[in-house]
Amino acid sequence: MRNERYRALARRFESFGLQTPRFLASGQGRAVLKITITDSPDEQTWSLQGLLVGQWAAELLSTWRGARQAGDTRSRIVDLTEVSSIDRDGEAVLAEIMGQGAEFIAGDVYTRYLLRNLRSKLKRSRMKGKEDSGDNH
Repeated sequence: MRNERYRALARRFESFGLQTPRFLASGQGRAVLKITITDSPDEQTWSLQGLLVGQWAAELLSTWRGARQAGDTRSRIVDLTEVSSIDRDGEAVLAEIMGQGAEFIAGDVYTRYLLRNLRSKLKRSRMKGKEDSGDNH
């Protein structure tokens, strides 16, 4: 019954040309992470709300990978202003998404600090990769 209502709601969203929000719920039925994807000709915006932790972080990564299409050159923007918590799993997912060129919007000091650290680690790992490949030639 619940899935039928969700599918009907999804069809209604799609009839207006809108993306269907994904609500990822805990076993108690309360929403833990909400992912809303908004498409435009030049960019795709991912708005996240809630907890970017554990299995919900893994679900975000799965959804991210599934939404990538070959030949799609639009910029990807991830809005984290409504994310209330990020654990190590969430950090790993953000690092992977960042490595694929996504841009981020962060609202609080901690999230900006976290993103700055992830960018630094990514830059260091890319530089190390260049050094390693240079040693092999």
